[in-house]
Amino acid sequence: MAHLITGNKFEPNKDIPDLSGKVYIVTGGTAGIGFGITAHLLQHNASKILLLSQKEEHADEAIEELKKYGDASKVHWVQCDLKDLKKTDEVAKKLTSEKQIDALICNAGQGVGKYNETVDGIDSHFQVNHLSQMLLALTLLPNLQSTPNSRLVLQSSDLHRSPLSSTKFATLDEINTDLGPNSLYSRTKLAQILFVRALVRRMLNNEPGFQSPKYNGPWINATHPGGVATDQLGQAVDAYGTMGKIGVKAIKPIMKDPVDEGCRPALFAATSEDITKEGIQGQYIVPDRKVTEPSKQARDEELGENLWRLSEQILQEKLGSIPYKQDL
Repeated sequence: MAHLITGNKFEPNKDIPDLSGKVYIVTGGTAGIGFGITAHLLQHNASKILLLSQKEEHADEAIEELKKYGDASKVHWVQCDLKDLKKTDEVAKKLTSEKQIDALICNAGQGVGKYNETVDGIDSHFQVNHLSQMLLALTLLPNLQSTPNSRLVLQSSDLHRSPLSSTKFATLDEINTDLGPNSLYSRTKLAQILFVRALVRRMLNNEPGFQSPKYNGPWINATHPGGVATDQLGQAVDAYGTMGKIGVKAIKPIMKDPVDEGCRPALFAATSEDITKEGIQGQYIVPDRKVTEPSKQARDEELGENLWRLSEQILQEKLGSIPYKQDL
């Protein structure tokens, strides 16, 4: 339900509260929607912003551009290759030294692109969009739990409504089947919502490793940015060739700007006091701040538990341990 006073509008320039003293982590924060998120956090006085991305030159360019929005010395780049679980695990463990984390915004993503496997032998869409960011979230969960009213935000998409009905999240062989660019991408967007809902279930049930003081956080939600003009459009062109180029050319004029509009739902989920006031937990938020019902698949608890078991199994096989099994 849209807020009775503001309707469905959330305008970052005026609706984000003062963020002085707060610490944020943004994956994929150097370009596109992630850059927009970072720019507004900086503009509203966040004390520290950690940007996770792979390429240093992109980070340097982003930090230079961020000087337009505030004191860029508050922004720190952390190299993180989400296509490598061991490297992601190393980064996640180092980030646990941040005793205060007010929000982890899992925004990084691989777009509608060709099938390929990571160094871990996993479909890159699944690893980048879901598995590696699940690893980050679970490793940093104790930090989020100890930070009052913290947030965990997963950047999903309305394309979560279009995975194949045969999706079971049963085996790695299923994940490593080339379904075509759109189905590979949409399956990961479904996975992000299923993960959000499964994690909230565990917290509400006070399961070992997931207990958190009631209403203390983290407040965990998935968001949909809407159609946004980002570099991911280039991945679609690579995947579909001439047809992809024609499609992108047709839709690009109506796509949202990532800094002005595309970052709004994620920023609402990460910063708005209305999240706690209205008890928005385990929800799916679409532009700008509308809580809406996700697909039937996304509400399927059995499917969510299948995803959790498979993700847990893969992480354990590749890393030898699972972060949330530690004593918290």
